Amino acid sequence: MSIRKYIAYLKTIETGSITHAAAQLGYTQSAISRMIADLEDSWGVKLLTRNRSGIEISSEGLTLLPKLQAICKDYEDLNYAISELHGLSSGSIRLGAFSSISSGRLPQIIKSFHELYPHIDFQLVNGEYNQIATWLRKGLVDCGFVSLPAPNDLEASFLLQDNLVVILPENHPLADAPVYPVERLSSEDFINLKEEQDYEITKFLDHLQQKPNIRYEVSDDYAILSMVECGLGISVVHELMLHPNRYRVRPKHFDIPQVRDIGIAVKKDVAPSTITRLFVAHAKQWAQEHLPAEIT
Repeated sequence: MSIRKYIAYLKTIETGSITHAAAQLGYTQSAISRMIADLEDSWGVKLLTRNRSGIEISSEGLTLLPKLQAICKDYEDLNYAISELHGLSSGSIRLGAFSSISSGRLPQIIKSFHELYPHIDFQLVNGEYNQIATWLRKGLVDCGFVSLPAPNDLEASFLLQDNLVVILPENHPLADAPVYPVERLSSEDFINLKEEQDYEITKFLDHLQQKPNIRYEVSDDYAILSMVECGLGISVVHELMLHPNRYRVRPKHFDIPQVRDIGIAVKKDVAPSTITRLFVAHAKQWAQEHLPAEIT
């Protein structure tokens, strides 16, 4: 049985679409459909179910999924070993990340990784913590960034610490203050981030005795940065969003620190690919060398 058919099926599950799988693999839609049909005919099982919203993995497919993922991982490791013999070290990695680390530290980590392994490609999938954990469990990403402590079925390593910070316009009275008093949030026009899943900022604000004076509510971090820059109010963001800081805003730590630990995780009890192990080790090493002040 051709490994190409296994890869086509896994890519269809990963993208949730035969059309998207065909586009990413360079096949026609009919070719992907034919390869999956060949697997179903050969094994005598139904691998996909179709409904109004698209396609889903069947119960039989879910049973076979770990075996197919293991075969394709071994195939990837084999190709990597062969490429190493030719001095290429090529391959690919699927990485789950949330927005603040994607725009903050991750580009630097990938850049330094590419200096060592220039022929390894990245597929970056953005989501929230719970989504990334689900993708890891299903094998849809090879590794991912999560908030610690991670779920018990994931194997996570500490990477860095991140703070919640208040961001102020440059002309704010406390622009040069060493810290920002938490209690002052209730006395200023506040731009609120409408979170969809993790609710870290929402939980922080909800626990305050005096609630912020919310004048604006938006669903995009960068819109908040622009609005604060224009002097429409203040807001609270994760400090990772400000690396690098391309906006004319003043970030301030609170007088009562608000910290989260971030780790990089893989699925527990499943051996990661060679490339995944290399990247996880590199990310940890990079953080130790470049972020000493943030690690405690």
